[in-house]
Amino acid sequence: MLGNSVRLFTVRGIEVGVHYSWLIIFGLFTWILATSAFPEVLGRHAEVESWVLAAITVVLMFVSVLIHELAHSFVALARGLKANSITLFAFGGVSSLSGDAKEASTEFLVAIVGPLTSFALAGIAYGVASIVNETRIDLVFSYLAYINFALGVFNLVPGYPLDGGRVLRSILWGITNNVRKATEWAGNVGKVVAWGMFAFGLFQIFNGQYVNGIWLAAIAWFLHNAASNSVQQIVLETRLRRVRARDVVTRDEVTVAPGTSVAELIDHFMLPSNRGSIAVTDNGRLVGIVSIRDILKVPPAERSQVMVAQVMSGQEGLLTIAADARVQDAVELLAEHDLEQLPVMDGLHYVGMLTRADVMRQLQLREALDV
Repeated sequence: MLGNSVRLFTVRGIEVGVHYSWLIIFGLFTWILATSAFPEVLGRHAEVESWVLAAITVVLMFVSVLIHELAHSFVALARGLKANSITLFAFGGVSSLSGDAKEASTEFLVAIVGPLTSFALAGIAYGVASIVNETRIDLVFSYLAYINFALGVFNLVPGYPLDGGRVLRSILWGITNNVRKATEWAGNVGKVVAWGMFAFGLFQIFNGQYVNGIWLAAIAWFLHNAASNSVQQIVLETRLRRVRARDVVTRDEVTVAPGTSVAELIDHFMLPSNRGSIAVTDNGRLVGIVSIRDILKVPPAERSQVMVAQVMSGQEGLLTIAADARVQDAVELLAEHDLEQLPVMDGLHYVGMLTRADVMRQLQLREALDV
């Protein structure tokens, strides 16, 4: 899930959560509908009713986004991929899927089902608004029909990583049989689309449409960053697909015992070896890691009395990775737990500390050598 998210519930093993930014959009959209759109139909006297119906409409809008994302996740599960989570946030929703699509057709189906679901929801909402002869229901569902139709159209824009961009990538993948090239092309199209949206957003701002312009510019910024990150991710996956942790980690036999004082650790290990973290072993067994962050918790005057065992990280369970594991798995663990290094183990034997810098050096080297 995205950081700063609150878990709501689980559907078929998929965690559903809401990001704090959703509250901002909930408030903004509710305010816009309650103060401008709905009073034009209900009348200025129906202020409370306008606010209540506006809030209901925005909640149903995000329910629609959730159904859109669930469609992606369910098709992904059916095609052998793993769906981890769905997070609702300021710009809609994002599905966290893991596992590589083996075929372009899988990518196409997972991508296209989202916009199709939004169009189906738009049709259902339009049908309810047309059939039910009640002003309030007609008002709410008419907006839902419009919102879902707009969501479907927007997601078909060929700007990667929007659904339309993923559809474009799947088509290019099928034509070239090269997923990296297809991703780079789709990503570049996504950047062009983002710049176009940003320019149009500025145009709207200069013409007095401040809310629409700022909103469009923000979406463009998000889309451009997402396209850039997606291209970087596929480069990393392509270059490091066959690389194992043992191929990248710098082997390190230097460890300290839990009974070493913090002062001794600094004077005899960290400063002489110019390192910021050291593995802690007890009779050859890895029991923790001590880093600068841990040491800074101890006042300088007390460092000779405080032992490494008292400040080291990993006392409640140490996160490690096997030497034969993929470097991609290590990168995911580092990102998921916001770590700078990860101990690499060959069975029960400590091999060394795999860092983000190790991974980046390997990636840069492979890029330079085109390996």
